[in-house]
Amino acid sequence: MKQTKFSQLWDSLHSSFWFVPTLMVILASALSFITIQLDQTLKTDIIGQLGWAYSLGPSGSRAILSAIAGSMATVATTAFSITIVALQLAS
Repeated sequence: MKQTKFSQLWDSLHSSFWFVPTLMVILASALSFITIQLDQTLKTDIIGQLGWAYSLGPSGSRAILSAIAGSMATVATTAFSITIVALQLAS
């Protein structure tokens, strides 16, 4: 069965390691612009009306982002240390 050029391109993209993360970044960026535009256009407090959504303001957001960044740095450091130990044991 002969594949078309589009089918070959799709197969090449789909089997790439960067396809899904790139697609997620593009969709997340588009969604962020859409939600910001909706927020500015509607001028209502939709987030405040939702009971499950976070709406404590900039200082609370900063604290949450600091905690997330700290935990990500810890995970990255641990992964790097484990990799170094594995390389030392292999050599």
